Amino acid sequence: MRTAVLISLMCCSLVSVSDQQRPSPQQLLDAAHKASDLTSLGSYVLRATVVVNPGNREERRGKLTISRDHDRARVSLEFPGHAEERIMSGDKVYIHPEEWMLFASGLSEFDQSWDPGRPQKFSFRARPSFGNVRAEKSHERDAWCMDEKFGASKDWLCFDAATSMLLRDGSSGKNRKEFLDHTSAGPQLYPQRVQVFRENLAPFEVDQISVTPMPLTEDAFKVPENSIEVEGCEAKTPPKATSTPEPDFPKAARDSKRQVTVVLYTLVTKEGRIGAVQALGTDGYGFSRNAEEKVKTWRFKPATCNGHPVAAEMNIEVDFRLF
Repeated sequence: MRTAVLISLMCCSLVSVSDQQRPSPQQLLDAAHKASDLTSLGSYVLRATVVVNPGNREERRGKLTISRDHDRARVSLEFPGHAEERIMSGDKVYIHPEEWMLFASGLSEFDQSWDPGRPQKFSFRARPSFGNVRAEKSHERDAWCMDEKFGASKDWLCFDAATSMLLRDGSSGKNRKEFLDHTSAGPQLYPQRVQVFRENLAPFEVDQISVTPMPLTEDAFKVPENSIEVEGCEAKTPPKATSTPEPDFPKAARDSKRQVTVVLYTLVTKEGRIGAVQALGTDGYGFSRNAEEKVKTWRFKPATCNGHPVAAEMNIEVDFRLF
């Protein structure tokens, strides 16, 4: 058995795909930002329905609400029996250590997810490089697509050639986002439906998205008690594991030759210890329980922000394999 740590983690339309001159990658990013940057509305509230395992007998429905005023936001997620909230203010995000779903699902900054050119304050992903712009079809629409490279890995970004809006992020059938049914809030555009597919995690859909400009009071951004501050910046390095004892392989699973990958949400403190851990799924053999218990003992060189240690959230994948 082995363990693996993965840090997870336009007011003007573009030229027509029939034209000879193709836009550059930067032109695509700039145009998408101009078309979709909701902060130009001032303060607003986004409301949406979140559906986990859509169309499946295990389907679950919840509500997402994002109240934002430029670089301040309150993000709330509610499911039956589970509710959580986090506050963002500038380069800081305030979280409760037992509230993991917003980060694990990637919904913390959902209202900016269709703006791929914006700075990534709370992500450990290196800045991508772009290239190979080409004309394609996406959702039966003329689109400009380009490669998005992170080191040796490569994804795609596809933009609507008429509106400049992002249509697709990710080339793999297992890992991608689809942005659908665009509409407007004032001069800005946004999708009314987003489908998310991620390897080793349940697919989900954010539907019935609405954005309403409205004034927000200071109370909307009040930091809840017992919150932990997580600092973000563009010059951020991820935690680096220094001690990773392997979890026990459940005997019943070994006898049945079962093999799985368990995905865990973790909060690594600025001292390099695990402040919170939660498996993002369950199983009948004890894989998730064993992974949680052992990962609690792991140690890290902490994340840094502009050179100083900070607390950090990340997803860890633990592979249970028989050799």
